[in-house]
This record gives sequence, structure tokens and C-alpha cells, in this order.
Amino acid sequence: MSFEKIELKMKEFLINIDKDCNNNSNIEIEDLEKKLGKQLYSDYKKFLAKYGGCSLESRKTNDDVEFDVCYRPIEKDPWMGINDETQLLESFYGFRNDIDNIMDIVDTYSDRFPETIIAIAGSPGGNEICLDLDNGKVLFWDHELRNPEKDFYLIANSFEDFILSLEDELIEPYGDDGIVSIWLDDELLKD
Repeated sequence: MSFEKIELKMKEFLINIDKDCNNNSNIEIEDLEKKLGKQLYSDYKKFLAKYGGCSLESRKTNDDVEFDVCYRPIEKDPWMGINDETQLLESFYGFRNDIDNIMDIVDTYSDRFPETIIAIAGSPGGNEICLDLDNGKVLFWDHELRNPEKDFYLIANSFEDFILSLEDELIEPYGDDGIVSIWLDDELLKD
């Protein structure tokens, strides 16, 4: 594991760190580890100290085109379309004093996640990007499922691999006029 690779990858994006998160201190990280009863992986611990509470923006976005920051998972989750190869990343949790405080997130999901899994970032629709503290794998949690055996989908085999999978994805416009069109199959309209 190389935190230098993570830092190099992060430089590809604009990093927005909440002003309340500039002090992700070792004391707060130690408190989190005490709460979890487990040590965090070194690369995630360093990431949390430096980037906790951040969101990422594409450097490619300009007045003409817009890009999202996405990751390329190993295993597709139910929220991905048939042709989708990536999933949107919302933001990473840190120690700020709002809904994205990792200590509060751990409490929120303590009765829904196995004790070795913590949410580390948000994904659209109330889903979570998680880290398994036993094996270091990064997982997607589908908030609508209630089956602990298959609520999680493999994103990456390590936190480093997850960060290295981040990429810019062009947001496709909805047509020339900006209007969303919905096409229905005639078979669906028959009753």
C-alpha cells in the first residue's frame, strides 16, 4: 500500500474540504478506533487525516461540459444500469459537525452493518461506500435491501484500489433541447 499513490490520484481532482474538517486530528482518529474496537488501515487513516470530509470535482468541467467523479466497481450494484460501468461518488466522511460526521455515521449504521464494516463515503440515493475493517475491501451498501448476506457489493479489494479507480465521467446531456424524453414500449401500455 502506498499513500503516495493515493495522494497522486487525488491531485487529479478539485478537492473541496469543509472548513470544519481541517482538523481531522490523530486524537479524533484514535477516538474512532476506540469506538470501533479495531484499528483502521494505515492508508485509510492517513486519508481520513488529510482528506476526511471532502468532496471531489472534476478538473475537466467547464462552461460547455460537465463531469462527475465516479468509481469503477468490481461488482455491479443494483443501482447501476445495464450499460453502466461506473457509480457516482458523493463525498467522504470526516469529523465535521453535521450529518457527514463519521462518528455519527458509525452510530447510525451500527445496527444495520456487521461490526467490522463502516461507511466511509456517500453514494446517491442513501447508499453507502463502506470499508471492511477485517479484510480492507471497499463495498457498496444497498440501503433498500435487508439481507446482510447480499446488501454489500464489492467495489475494490483495498482502499488504495478504490481511490485509484476514481475517474471523470462526462455527464451526458438529455438531448439537444435539454428536455428529457421518455419512450414507452407499446407492450407496456397494454393492460
